[in-house]
Amino acid sequence: MVCGSTDIESHVQTKAMMHHDSELRFNFDICNNCGLVFLNPRVSHEELSAYYTKAYLPYRGPSAWGKHGNMVASNLKGTDKKRMAKLSSIDSESTILDIGCGQPSFLKTCYDKFYCRCIGIDFSDQGWKGNSEYDALDLHVGSLELLEQMPALDFITMWHYLEHDYDPRSTLMQLRKRASNNTRLLIEVPNFDSASRRKYAEFWAGYHTPRHTFLFSPDNIERLLNETGWDVIDIDLKGTLDPYNLYWMSEMEQNNIDWRKDMEQEFWPYVIAMIQFRLK
Repeated sequence: MVCGSTDIESHVQTKAMMHHDSELRFNFDICNNCGLVFLNPRVSHEELSAYYTKAYLPYRGPSAWGKHGNMVASNLKGTDKKRMAKLSSIDSESTILDIGCGQPSFLKTCYDKFYCRCIGIDFSDQGWKGNSEYDALDLHVGSLELLEQMPALDFITMWHYLEHDYDPRSTLMQLRKRASNNTRLLIEVPNFDSASRRKYAEFWAGYHTPRHTFLFSPDNIERLLNETGWDVIDIDLKGTLDPYNLYWMSEMEQNNIDWRKDMEQEFWPYVIAMIQFRLK
């Protein structure tokens, strides 16, 4: 929690998202004091693995889009470059820790440009196992207990990780203990206080049920950071991801798409709708 209030109530119930089983329903509560939204009850870590199968679209990556995979891969590289640009004063002496690194293309982008030390942590090695292009990176499977073994950190990044965390307050406090006064922490999360959430209600892809456990708005995430010892320099509502992505995924959830299917036929409708979205 952010404020510690017990004034909470049920906010919405949604089906499992980006998952083939649409019968189960999950409940999100909201704190009436600070506006924090959280999954209640949460899925156990053992049960959660059932929602990260080989059919999970982020794991499939560009290959899910068939003959359009190269264009998707190019777009993903563009996002990694945007993220790298957020790291001010990075150089060959820098050390970056990316928490929830998944497929560690962001770290590889940083390494290829600066030859700096790039460390990644994730609960699974599915994103890099058997892929030699990530051999130069320092990748670990495990929890934040690994922080005790880490060198001095210049940058800590969490690109869409904190909303998955089961105890974000504890995580931010642990990171602050390992950070110096010069360490920069960069966090990107879905914005609960967004137009896409208001438009799609229970089908908003930002819930990403049941993988997302906490959903933040600008005010309460700033409060949480301040209370865990961090000084907030900037809150950027634009982020590094194309805002259309949440609209598109929400639309697909509303249409009850089978996320396991070949996405090739969805490519051009996606592109056309994205252009229309930008014109608006």
